[in-house]
Amino acid sequence: RKMARRQNKKSKRRHKAILLLQKAYQHVANQRKDFQHKLSTQLVQNFGMIAVEDLNIKGLSAGILAKAVHDVGWSTFLNMLAYKAENAGRQLVKVDPKYTSQECPNCHALEKKPLSERVHRCDCGLTIGRDHAAAFVILGRGLRLQAQTMEQSVLVA
Repeated sequence: RKMARRQNKKSKRRHKAILLLQKAYQHVANQRKDFQHKLSTQLVQNFGMIAVEDLNIKGLSAGILAKAVHDVGWSTFLNMLAYKAENAGRQLVKVDPKYTSQECPNCHALEKKPLSERVHRCDCGLTIGRDHAAAFVILGRGLRLQAQTMEQSVLVA
């Protein structure tokens, strides 16, 4: 990018630098899309029910982590996951994202902690990585939601 900016506006070198930059951006975008397709396909093939946080992507993209949120492409990935799950007859459950990284998956107690603290330690004795704890909480919420929807469909039928 710096190289393109340093060149004279109408020069051939600037045009060449811009083309190289566009090619690099396209390469990264293609890599991201390929990874998202492969991961979403793998998840749909290996699991009958997939639980994800019902993230407010627009809200996240307005905050401090905006660049990271946009770079990952959450919205695109979740859309891929949704249509692939539907085509394969799998269930995609969106759970409430509130306090997933602060709730204990064992005793469901809430423990506020800063983002820099990467290990979840609870009074119940559970010590686990923060991301793993959040994943277990999301799974538990997803299973409860799935059970509720199955119960409601049985009552309706």
